[in-house]
Amino acid sequence: MLILTYVPANSDSEQLTSTPSAPSRRIPSGGLTLAADTYSDDTDPPVVLLHGGGQTRHSWRRTARRLGAEGWYALTVDLRGHGDSGWSPEGDYALDAFADDVLALRRALGRPPVFIGASLGGIASLAAIGRDPDVARGLVLADVSPFLQPRGTGRIMEFMRGAPDGFASVQDAADAVAAYLPHRERPRDPAGLRKNLRFADGR
Repeated sequence: MLILTYVPANSDSEQLTSTPSAPSRRIPSGGLTLAADTYSDDTDPPVVLLHGGGQTRHSWRRTARRLGAEGWYALTVDLRGHGDSGWSPEGDYALDAFADDVLALRRALGRPPVFIGASLGGIASLAAIGRDPDVARGLVLADVSPFLQPRGTGRIMEFMRGAPDGFASVQDAADAVAAYLPHRERPRDPAGLRKNLRFADGR
């Protein structure tokens, strides 16, 4: 059964000051590996939570804990090129590639899960189900629209490409986020942003 639910926003994000933990599971998909955290027993019904673009599996941590406590085997997954998951050797970040990863998650589980996807994670799940309706037991979408506004998507892409060489510090990254989202209250401690950053080449 396919259930489509619109949720106005992913309100589950939490600012964590601790250093992110290593993923508890790694799942192969094509030429890369996806990082995931698991909650509860793998014999329970599975639910897979996928974040939006520029986020990580930690965006869904609180929800996954709750689902685990309610008897679900919950997985929060870093999408390709995000968090602790691998980067595509070919630089392939097209929607079809993300959908391939969703199908790989289904194969790794051995049974159809409920997919919960925010933005990019929801669109990738929807694309995978379009290829194979039996891939999922259900689908919950957050921040997914039947149409995209070019002005909005252009602004997101401009921000995501705005620092191709990275940042010298977490504080510099926090400054960029604050400039992009001036309407949001700025956290006093930017350490929680580390979840969304990767240290490479001294930056």
